[in-house]
Amino acid sequence: MTELRCDWNGVFPAAVTPFTPEGAIDEGSLRLLIDLFISEGVQGLVAVGSTGEWFSLNDEERLRVFRIFHEQVAGRVPVVGGTSAIGTRETVALTEAAKDIGLDGCMVLPPPYAMPNRSEVVLHLHEVADVGLPVMLYNNPARTGINIDSTLLADLVDHPNIVAFKDSTKDLYQMSESIYAVRDRLACFAGLEPYGGSCFSRGAVGIVSTISNICAPDVVAYCEHLMAGRFEKAAHHQEVIDRLYHLLTKSGAANYVFVKEAMALLGRPGGSPRKPYRSVDEATREGIRVGLKCIELTGQDQEREMHWVATNQYQSSA
Repeated sequence: MTELRCDWNGVFPAAVTPFTPEGAIDEGSLRLLIDLFISEGVQGLVAVGSTGEWFSLNDEERLRVFRIFHEQVAGRVPVVGGTSAIGTRETVALTEAAKDIGLDGCMVLPPPYAMPNRSEVVLHLHEVADVGLPVMLYNNPARTGINIDSTLLADLVDHPNIVAFKDSTKDLYQMSESIYAVRDRLACFAGLEPYGGSCFSRGAVGIVSTISNICAPDVVAYCEHLMAGRFEKAAHHQEVIDRLYHLLTKSGAANYVFVKEAMALLGRPGGSPRKPYRSVDEATREGIRVGLKCIELTGQDQEREMHWVATNQYQSSA
């Protein structure tokens, strides 16, 4: 039996990129958020993924965020950088830069918008993997129009630098087939927290988590209970996660806007969204505020969270 190519496991928050209301990167809040995540027990971090609004950052800004993560984490947990781009040349260049900065890996989508055929997808991802930085493949067909199913995985998995697979499809049958096909070689991660239990029971080892920006202690506890087979204890945290997603849908806000609004209401350093996203109106914000009060979040001592920001341990920078 072959062995997994990396030791990544557990909760890897897909961290937001905090922006100032004017749209500049808020470095102080980002450093606070990184330290907060690590204090809450996460096992890794994803920098500038979709939740990090990579699509609204230019290359120079993405590399700046990579450097902040590398410096602030200082080896405490693995850092995986989102290096997705439409063009292969651009994706390879970002991946080479992430490697030079010292990140532990990269997370890569098939080329969004371009809609290449299957052989072109394989060549694109293999060329990225040739850089030599460990690669987490990221399947999110709703965002890219390209579906990495088990048959496409079979054409990708032999590359030794492809080490992990994040699946954000909502098709449980496909997810299970993919996990069964590669779980002896790739570290499989659920990309949607509500599917965590189903994925872990089939061989997944972690969750790349958007909702952790709001409730990392719940997602960490959820993951730990699932991995230990304590399903009854996982149930409360599953409900917290589910209710947050229900509130997201009810709010009508875009996913990443909702996350930052909820973080702000809880005193977590998430900053503002960047255009084209915009902050919600006051009525929507109040609805989110009321909804959060009805959810029994774990470890959310609001006064403690606010203290992180109030102490201004790091100076925000434009």
